[in-house]
Amino acid sequence: MSIGSRIKELRELNGISRNEFASMLGVTVGAISNYENDVSSPKEPILFKIIESLNCDANYIFQDSVKIKTQQNDVTLAEYEHIKKYRDLDDHGKEMVDFTLEKEYERSVAEKKKTDNIVPMTVKETSAYEVNAAHADDYMSAPDELKQLEEDIMDDENF
Repeated sequence: MSIGSRIKELRELNGISRNEFASMLGVTVGAISNYENDVSSPKEPILFKIIESLNCDANYIFQDSVKIKTQQNDVTLAEYEHIKKYRDLDDHGKEMVDFTLEKEYERSVAEKKKTDNIVPMTVKETSAYEVNAAHADDYMSAPDELKQLEEDIMDDENF
């Protein structure tokens, strides 16, 4: 995301029109349009006014224009807002958010690691009886004699 698109995003998030923003900064509406469309870049004094008017961190505006080799810092505006709220929480609130985040992360990672060897539990409508055994498929495909033998054993009074 470019500097201009971040300025536009922040301006819109704050509910400020281009006309209002131009008045706040002491520039023309055309200049605002040029900044937001990356036709031109604001000079330093205007840039300071933009940061102050939008109540934002300069790092957020410049995060994609200055690449840090040791760490990539691709934070969306929504993520940045979450971070600001998190910093305002008390210890209990932070503990709750940390716990929830960890559990959701574990669940999400587990979903990604699922393999196709997990068979969904469905009931086949091939029989009036529900077979609930590990060997059910083998039994259902066995020859009729084997099935009859098992039934005879089950019916035997000595069993």
